[in-house]
Amino acid sequence: MLRRRAPRQRRHNMKSSLMKSSRGLLTAAALLLPPTGLAAADLAANGPLAVDELAFPDLVDESRGVPADAPGARPDVPTMAGQRRVPVKVHLPRADGPGPMVVVSHGAGGDWDTHHAQARHLATHGYAVLCIEHVGSNRERMTRGFRFRENLQAMIHDSREVLARPADVSFVITRAEEWNRTHEQLRGRLDLQRVGVLGHSFGGFTTMVVCGMRPAVDWLTPRVPPGGGLGPDLRDPRVTCGVALSPQGVGEPFFSAESFASLRAPLLGISGTQDRLQSGLPAEGRRDAFALWPDGPHAFVWLANARHLDFTDSTGSGRRMLPSPSRADVQPVVRAATLLFFNVHLGTRLETPLDTDADAAQRPSADLLRPYLRGAVDDLEVLTK
Repeated sequence: MLRRRAPRQRRHNMKSSLMKSSRGLLTAAALLLPPTGLAAADLAANGPLAVDELAFPDLVDESRGVPADAPGARPDVPTMAGQRRVPVKVHLPRADGPGPMVVVSHGAGGDWDTHHAQARHLATHGYAVLCIEHVGSNRERMTRGFRFRENLQAMIHDSREVLARPADVSFVITRAEEWNRTHEQLRGRLDLQRVGVLGHSFGGFTTMVVCGMRPAVDWLTPRVPPGGGLGPDLRDPRVTCGVALSPQGVGEPFFSAESFASLRAPLLGISGTQDRLQSGLPAEGRRDAFALWPDGPHAFVWLANARHLDFTDSTGSGRRMLPSPSRADVQPVVRAATLLFFNVHLGTRLETPLDTDADAAQRPSADLLRPYLRGAVDDLEVLTK
């Protein structure tokens, strides 16, 4: 059953929650929070580890793609003959032994640097972070002909791209398994038993699908059989958990009310009151859809005055990003909540992902996140199952 935590929850519940939470907060480098405890740690700050970057711009999945000369092939969709390019940038912490892995999926019009600062934050805390660039919905395709609105609508309704994105994630996990065996710098550095996915907007959809939700095909072209209802099951069982920033609600073009019931991996959603849906519907549609998620170790953080672009941060990449007036206010909460959730579900391997008893108190809570409120983002609510 859905439970709403009041925005001004009593502090006396916090002590027991923190004691239970601290048991799961172990990173790849065996880093523990300071003895003073979780409340004294700045979860939004970068951790102590240095980070290296490895770029794989020419990575391709030879098993997928629309041949460039195939009937119906579109010149505005980047392809290689019989292949799908999947560029990846890896943020690798300098730590001994294998660490948990997080795959990052950008939104429509993004690239592998759209979440650079967030990837860096996780990497400094011991996570190997693999940032994908989805070639059919990246910055290049969004800006083509300076037809931004038309390009956006084409991307999110293109069945080939909608279904290709989750497959990109699965391909990268498979490639990471190979790198973990053979790559000079990555050999033995990736714990493939602890894999998280993080995505924003179109990347939030991608995250939700690889965690088990099924896309609706009613609004997609070219037509996907059976032409309506739920599309294929694209869940990747290797994904331990996910974080969906600006998670999708019910409606065009991604999900129907029936899409959410098949969620299997623990999932955290984060959105806010100014984060309108791509269909133009109010932001509350993102939060209200949480009621349709099945029971499990899931949570939803709802931020006052948070806008759609606040959930991206390419700081440090050298890329110019679209401005958003409250990004600096939203990012501390997003970083703290994301780190908490991944620490719980990736810091220690769960025997049964949907067994909530041992981990119910370890998820992000209003008490833990309220210290990160600032500026325009002056209140929050945490919903749990």
